[in-house]
Amino acid sequence: NLPVEAVIRAVEHQCKTLEQDISYKRLTVEEGFSILCFGQFIRSATRGGSSNCLRGLPPDHLEFYKETIVRLVLARQLPASAMDKFDREFAPA
Repeated sequence: NLPVEAVIRAVEHQCKTLEQDISYKRLTVEEGFSILCFGQFIRSATRGGSSNCLRGLPPDHLEFYKETIVRLVLARQLPASAMDKFDREFAPA
């Protein structure tokens, strides 16, 4: 329900919070992996790199993340190439 202009900042903030929680052992990497992986993808999509997400993510997470990417691309918050990049990087093996 966030305004599209706030989505990327919200993802970045959530990732920073998760990284702190992991470093202070309040959370395990496995518990925050999906969001951290999506955050890494968002950062790479804005900078043109790759996200290096090596494990598969739950299908319901992927569906939500894909919808979010489409929303960001349509609002010109991410380049159109982010949709193809998402499909390549997160396609089921």
